[in-house]
Amino acid sequence: MTSTFRAPVSRNTLLRLIASLPDPATAIPRVVGVDEYAQRKGRIYGTVLVDVETRRPIDLLPDREADTLAAWLAERPGIEIICRDRATFFAEGATRGAPQALQVADRWHLWHNLGEAAEKCVYRHRGCLRPMPARPEKSQEEPEPAALSPWPTGHRLAERTRAKHATIHALLAAGHSKRSVARQLGMTLNTILRFSRATTPEEMFTGQRQSRATRLDDYSLGVHGRSK
Repeated sequence: MTSTFRAPVSRNTLLRLIASLPDPATAIPRVVGVDEYAQRKGRIYGTVLVDVETRRPIDLLPDREADTLAAWLAERPGIEIICRDRATFFAEGATRGAPQALQVADRWHLWHNLGEAAEKCVYRHRGCLRPMPARPEKSQEEPEPAALSPWPTGHRLAERTRAKHATIHALLAAGHSKRSVARQLGMTLNTILRFSRATTPEEMFTGQRQSRATRLDDYSLGVHGRSK
């Protein structure tokens, strides 16, 4: 902007001029949010106040003492709702400074506390998770299933993979080079090489997410829909 106006000036000067401007006038908020902020993490904390309805910051207090917050609220009797951190000093400051206001817990802390409670509950009940008993080994006389693919017929990704495999092998059998096939199909050469090395399309499914072992396999439904 300064170049456009032909008024070259350093960024430090711009910042100094902006900082010297008076704060814009703000209306007394109806719903104010109260939380802490770190001036120096772990050592020096202050209080930030936000207009919850406009989502704009209103003021920064130099500390997080109850007296400081109470004095700030007492100067603004129009505040109806205080959405605050659940810290004791904020509760005390809000009660003394704005006794007419309704105090509520802010959404972030509610979700945070709910997450911590759920994590503790799951941790206490971790002993309830037990591996499924080992399945009996199949008899050697039992015929192997016809399809070893992790996806059944009709699975969209499986059908696309089978179609690509058939097309690539048909073009290669017709005498096209791998680079030519890659150009015709809009694929990378590495993809064409992987498909060309696979004798059957099912070989392309190896390592896919559906066939990877996870720690939850012992607790999930069995291959035939059985569960513990």
